[in-house]
Amino acid sequence: FGTSNAEDIYIAALEAINDRGGVHGRMLEIHSVNYLPVGTTESDAACVELTEDHEVFVVVGSTLGDGVLCYTELHDTAAVVVGGMTEERKERANAPYATVANETMERTEAFVEAMDDLGLLEGKTIGVTGSIDVSEDAFNFTMEALQNAGYDPIGGLTGDNNDDLAASARDAEVVYERFRSSGVDVTVSTTGVPLAMANAIAAGYETDQWLLLTSMTGRGLNDAGVDPTYIDGAYSVNLTPIGTTSQPDMADDPVVAACVDDMEARTGRTLPYELDVEVSNLGSALAACSFAAILEAGLTNAGPVLTYDSFQAGLEAIGPIELPGYPGGNLGPGDLSASSEFGVTRFDAAAGVWESIG
Repeated sequence: FGTSNAEDIYIAALEAINDRGGVHGRMLEIHSVNYLPVGTTESDAACVELTEDHEVFVVVGSTLGDGVLCYTELHDTAAVVVGGMTEERKERANAPYATVANETMERTEAFVEAMDDLGLLEGKTIGVTGSIDVSEDAFNFTMEALQNAGYDPIGGLTGDNNDDLAASARDAEVVYERFRSSGVDVTVSTTGVPLAMANAIAAGYETDQWLLLTSMTGRGLNDAGVDPTYIDGAYSVNLTPIGTTSQPDMADDPVVAACVDDMEARTGRTLPYELDVEVSNLGSALAACSFAAILEAGLTNAGPVLTYDSFQAGLEAIGPIELPGYPGGNLGPGDLSASSEFGVTRFDAAAGVWESIG
């Protein structure tokens, strides 16, 4: 079990399975590790602790980039995580591997299609940024999707600097200088990490900024010292209404409400649907309920004799599944990424929210 800042919520979602009697009469034995998912230092240590010290059957939670391969490839351990799936990671996995969210390529294709349909790419010189340690796959897929749509993007991939923030800033400055000289007027950031925007501001870089992931806004953006007006009007695509003007409407969704009510009762936290709260863990709660639902369904379908072969078959047998906040969940043979329905959003800096626009 790996997490970054919502340990009690993630544990509560798994304990709910035990409170229902476990799976085939067996209780989940939970081991949790807190770590910073950016970079590899802490995530690799967490992987070794979980796989070698505790010898877990399956890891759940949040991983970034190729971090999941430490479990599924190096230690032959199953993973049911929030996102980050790619075809390469699927092929390299030596154990069952499922995600709540879409495959990375699906998001990049949906992003480019949405921007193209809105007429936002026509006549633009497009730059794409990313970093090797966080978003190399998303960067490459975005470049490919733009090229397939008939555009000629200019790429700027920064180095694998891990925790070296000064080196990251230097790399970014080189990329942005190349973008300036090339006449880039729209920049797509693929990292989802607020530091990317902080580096752009430090480099004095000024273009329209669009974000493949909206996770860098809100509290994360403020913590990085970034003025929200820097990305005013940015476009993105979202799997879930979390962080958008549609978030309050989620209170009317019975699947979402059941998850939130249960997590509040178990953790003592308040998980408000409102957008104007200082701290919100609503997204973490929905992610936790979702990966727990996939885990429970996969284990149940696997039957009383649990092996990785039976668990793989159990995950593939899930089919359509209701996941709180992630519409259109479905798992089957060859596709264990549950969600792939996107909505277009635009950032309103004055209100500090992402507006759902379609």
